Amino acid sequence: MSEQDKTIPFLPTRLNREATVFGGMTVSEFGISAGLGFVFGLVIGLIFWVLTDFWLLIPAMAMLLCIVTILIGKGIVAAIKRGKPEAYLNRLIEERIDSLLGGNKFIRRAGFWATRRSSKGLF
Repeated sequence: MSEQDKTIPFLPTRLNREATVFGGMTVSEFGISAGLGFVFGLVIGLIFWVLTDFWLLIPAMAMLLCIVTILIGKGIVAAIKRGKPEAYLNRLIEERIDSLLGGNKFIRRAGFWATRRSSKGLF
């Protein structure tokens, strides 16, 4: 077997991507959408339970809003991701959570970055 037969002549770019699960959403985006809908549904179900004293509204509203947020969320996620790099939405969510919690995981700098050499060199 020659050396050329042992090596792969190309690197598939889709090997390292997160798999698309439903409507263009990846597993993590699907989980976030479903989780948010479930939590909002639980809160609304608890409010309806207090008002009507019918406890079955809690899981019913949780599952209903979980499904609704997934169906609506796939369009929103697709619009946000359109024309952006591969992990743009994941990094955006991480950055927003980090800024809300007051962390310092990301570099935050106000101003412009220059990639050219300026005429005001060191010499």
